[in-house]
Amino acid sequence: MTGNTENPALEDDHGRPPENAVLKVADTLCMTAAGIVLLGMMAMTFADVAGRYFLHSPLGFAYEMTQLAMATVVFLALPSVALRGLHITVGLFENAFSGWVKIVRDGLISGGMAVCCGYIAVRLARLAGRFDSFGEVTSVLRFPIGYVAWLGVGAFALSAVMIVAAYFASLRDSMRASA
Repeated sequence: MTGNTENPALEDDHGRPPENAVLKVADTLCMTAAGIVLLGMMAMTFADVAGRYFLHSPLGFAYEMTQLAMATVVFLALPSVALRGLHITVGLFENAFSGWVKIVRDGLISGGMAVCCGYIAVRLARLAGRFDSFGEVTSVLRFPIGYVAWLGVGAFALSAVMIVAAYFASLRDSMRASA
């Protein structure tokens, strides 16, 4: 359970589903891709463990592939988590604010989160550019690290947009409830 006392709709651990068609498509694509990568990572881990214990021949690239897959899953899930408001929160003062003060507080928090995600996207873009220009690759698979970094850039940028969209959806819902 999320423990969110302000919005009972979030109590099902799935958060607020996106209502905008574009955001819904982006959310579905990100979560489907993350699920496929996670499934592939589980299959690879199974094959690695089975090979290690039964055939005495583990997959030589499993450790590196797991690192790449974990980064990919995190980056792909980040926009959906941001959109649905499923990130970790601490509700020390949740009940201390109400009305327009709560709306301003939520706007400041959402704005701060969006700015932080945007800043991380910019910094990661510089790093991804460096990875590409130096030709950085992984040691076993020779996979270009820049691809994963660019995925992170897109994920953080999309997360910033989705945080703002989630705030405005919440604002719209609170205005409907008060009307």
